[in-house]
Amino acid sequence: MKKLLIIAIPLLTAFSSCAQEIPQSSVPSVVVNAFQQKFPKASGIEWEKKGDLYEAEFDLKFEDHKVLIDGTGKIVKHKEEINAADLPAVVKETIKKGFSTYKIDDADRIETQGLVIYKVELENSKEDKKIYIGEDGKIIDANASYE
Repeated sequence: MKKLLIIAIPLLTAFSSCAQEIPQSSVPSVVVNAFQQKFPKASGIEWEKKGDLYEAEFDLKFEDHKVLIDGTGKIVKHKEEINAADLPAVVKETIKKGFSTYKIDDADRIETQGLVIYKVELENSKEDKKIYIGEDGKIIDANASYE
């Protein structure tokens, strides 16, 4: 057990140092203004610096959101938790046809680079799967990551 802790602690420290949590007062005003314009009713906002980008995690209408904003105030990516019932019909149909033995465990809507992608976590009694589906209902490369 001690060996596991000796290995785990440096790994956890390394992962947590990839992003720096910062107070909103350290976020450039152009970034904060862009965020507030797009999400004026956001609550529970937490800021992090990730490389050259600023990430805000927040709640909006009881759903979790993450947004990445560059230094000019441009929103690079927006990820929001959604209910399975709110998935578009074409996405639900893809899941029904290709994964009929699974149930939806979690769903997110991701906007990035002009695309809308749905990340859907599926589960059944044997395994869990994570799939990405475009707004056209087509499954996107399983090796891609849009997180």
